[in-house]
Amino acid sequence: MRPIQRKPKLFRLALILFAFAFALPFLIAAPARAGSSYSSAYSAVLGYLESGPAPVFGSIGGEWKVLALARSGRITPSGAYASDYYARIEQTVAANGSPTLDPAKSTENSRLILALTSISRDARSVAGYDLTEPLSDFKYVKKQGINGAIFALIALDSNSAYGMSDIRQKCVDFILGREIEGGGWSLTGYGAPDPDVTAMAIAALSRYSSAGAAVQRGIAKLSEIQDADGGFSSMGTPCSESCSQVIVALSACGVNAGTDSRFIKNGRSVLDALLSYHTGTGFAHTAGGGNNQMASEQAAYALCAYDRFTHGRNALYNMNDVSFISPTPPPTPTPSPSPTPALTATPAPSAAPTTAPSPTPVPTVTPEPTETPGPTDEPTAKPTETPEATAEPTETPEPTQAPTETAQTTPEPSPDAFTPAPTDAANEPSPGASDDADGSAKSGKPWLIPTVIGSILIIAAALTALILKKKK
Repeated sequence: MRPIQRKPKLFRLALILFAFAFALPFLIAAPARAGSSYSSAYSAVLGYLESGPAPVFGSIGGEWKVLALARSGRITPSGAYASDYYARIEQTVAANGSPTLDPAKSTENSRLILALTSISRDARSVAGYDLTEPLSDFKYVKKQGINGAIFALIALDSNSAYGMSDIRQKCVDFILGREIEGGGWSLTGYGAPDPDVTAMAIAALSRYSSAGAAVQRGIAKLSEIQDADGGFSSMGTPCSESCSQVIVALSACGVNAGTDSRFIKNGRSVLDALLSYHTGTGFAHTAGGGNNQMASEQAAYALCAYDRFTHGRNALYNMNDVSFISPTPPPTPTPSPSPTPALTATPAPSAAPTTAPSPTPVPTVTPEPTETPGPTDEPTAKPTETPEATAEPTETPEPTQAPTETAQTTPEPSPDAFTPAPTDAANEPSPGASDDADGSAKSGKPWLIPTVIGSILIIAAALTALILKKKK
């Protein structure tokens, strides 16, 4: 009787083991596949931006668009898209006649520095001007408050060649001094923390150990103010731009915006929330809206930041993987050789020459040698042509607009780096939209290990069932 009583129990156990073995690969692989749905939206928005109007200088339809396309690998520094944009920027800077692009807004320079660096152009030499030079004046930088300091730090940290360690430290101290009690930041430095400003401050400070505690408080505050649907609201309005800025900041700090439990509310992550604004091509500013240029640009570089993080590449604004393209001098025209005149015959004299009487030599005084004078003419400066300026586009903000300068960076590591970049390989491949942009773990095959484990358990379950069958 005892064997008969045990067989049903053993058989049920074998069935349970078999079911568990079948489900195990999916259970283990699920976290690795979280966020995989961003691939199609990422590719679509890059295509939407690239097919739109040619980029010009401006916070909409300009630098953020170029940055997203360049850092995603959608355009190449030597390609026509980047080259044409740079030619337009040279015209704009030359027509401005100064490296200071706006007398009060240093973010104009900071934004352009980031875009130029992303397409391998050295911002210190554009139409004869050093666009980083205005940022060396911290009084000018802080005219724009915390926004000016955040983006000056992001821009100068984007490539080690830009230096200015003293200004960068002043920016760090200024941002830390504006932290709200309890964590987070706002444009005013008081009141409730704003998710956009908090995220941008975190992105700027993410590599400084002296700011480590403030960064962690900021991350905790972002988790605390996250909406119930996984999204974020700026100035009381849920919008895609706030989600984009949070994703950029989390990626800079090594936090997975698609899987980290702190940023999943009611089963929806902040990455899920951003994707809910996808229209099929671009991104909407608010739920149910149509394509919005600013929202699309910010979503594109946010997904680029997330994609680079999940694939272990240099962070979005850590552009030390970029080599500057040397400016190509204009070709020197080759002078055409002057034609040699034809020789003419010397006419024969018609009469014999009359012998001139020899003059009586007059004694001459040999003059004292004098110093050979140098050139008396000062070299004249070569005139430079000032091309006509292209018209700057008029920005049309949305009714409820996230802070204008909303970008993120992962700056050049300093000796006291807080969170090192995942990879600092100079020859890393460019992650185009066609790359394996699926949000999987850094391994190229995250499903392999759980599949092998599952297969082993399935075989074990099958053998158990076979043994039980033979014992009947």
